[in-house]
Parts: sequence; C-alpha cells; structure tokens
Amino acid sequence: MQDAVTPGRRRSKSGRLLRSRLGGFLRWLLPRLVTTLSYAIFRTCRIRFVDRHHEDQFVAAGKQIIFAGLHEGMMMLPYHFRDRSGGVVMVSRSRDGDIIADTVDRFGMRAVRGSSGRGGRDALEQMIDALRHDDVSAGVIVDGPRGPALEAKAGALVLARATGLPVVPGTWWARPLVRVRSWDRTVVPLPFSRIVFAFAPPLFVAPDASDAALEQARVELTRRLGEARANAQAACG
Repeated sequence: MQDAVTPGRRRSKSGRLLRSRLGGFLRWLLPRLVTTLSYAIFRTCRIRFVDRHHEDQFVAAGKQIIFAGLHEGMMMLPYHFRDRSGGVVMVSRSRDGDIIADTVDRFGMRAVRGSSGRGGRDALEQMIDALRHDDVSAGVIVDGPRGPALEAKAGALVLARATGLPVVPGTWWARPLVRVRSWDRTVVPLPFSRIVFAFAPPLFVAPDASDAALEQARVELTRRLGEARANAQAACG
C-alpha cells in the first residue's frame, strides 16, 4: 500500500478542463465513451474472482448488501454490477461527479449525489431510504471523493448501522494495466489483461453502535480492503 497518493487541496486538471468552454461537450461525451470502452475492454479480459463467496452468500440468496470499494478501482465497479439494476451509488456533487453519475446511470444504477464534503448527510438519508424501501443494494467508494487513497471513511458503516445490512469489501487488480495520473492513481486494465477481483469478509454494525465502535469498524474496513487488494495483486502474478 505504499503507492497511495495523499491528495492536495488544489483543483484537479480535470476539474479545470470541465469548467472550460469544452466542459459541456466533455460532460456529454465522457460517460458514453467510458461505458463503451468498459464493455469493449472488459469483454476481452480474463476475469477471476477470489473469495467471492463473501459477496455471493448474500447476492445469490437475493439479499441486499452495501458494497465497499476503492476509488482507484472504480472503473470496473459499474461493469461488475451491470446486471443488478436499481442499485444506489453515492457520487460527489462535483463536475467530475456529473460524469460518474451519468456513467453509473448507463449501467442501470442510480446515483445519489453527495460526499463527506458536500451534501453527505442528505445523500446518506436518501440511500438509507432506498435500502429500507426499494429492496436494492448500495455501493460506496469508501476513500472518496478526495482521499486519502486506500483509507476508508465511515459512510458505508453509517449505512450499515442504520439498515442492518452487511458491508462487503472488495477490489480488483489487473496485469497489464496503466494508472491515471490522478490523486487516486485510477487503475485501467489494458485489453486482454488478466483481472482478479478479490473480496474480504463482510462487516456488520450494530444498530446501537457508538461513535467509538464505528471508528473501530472503519479501521477494520480499511484493513480488510487492503487485504483484498493485496490478494488481488498476488493472484495476478
């Protein structure tokens, strides 16, 4: 986990570009491009799963989960969940988030806008309401929207405390791959890559869990995601 990049507070190059005269066109184009490229690339790759039973024990039985993933691996996550329509995903209220929200929608999921910095409380309440009444699962990028990379925040665990649903950690790796020059160093597999998607044991949070217990669970979620990441890397060779 030594290759994590702790973000600064400067505005990103992508953010400046999306505020330029080309911004509107890029916000229209990029979700369509990302969706098309995702299907084109991932269909050429050999995808293997490690410890998938941690997810399947709930999904195969038609039960809801709160999936917890990492920002660096967000490119594959919509593709992995493409057949689970109606799921809710928290996406930041930013120009980058506009693109992610449109992309998520194209994979059949619903974006709830908010983050730890902007609108997080409203977004959590919307996700809790959806999980309680719509019989859907949720996805949370736990180290977003701006890091520190690979370090979980508490949002997914707050959802778990409110709903009683399990938090299932998972992430993936690929060989060969390229990494985007962004704060999270987003992982992008090359065509015909070998991809390993690894899961870790689920976490449950008691409905009366204290803030101290929630913090312990957050640290444990970070550890389990790090373990899943290491397992995915090792299995890739």
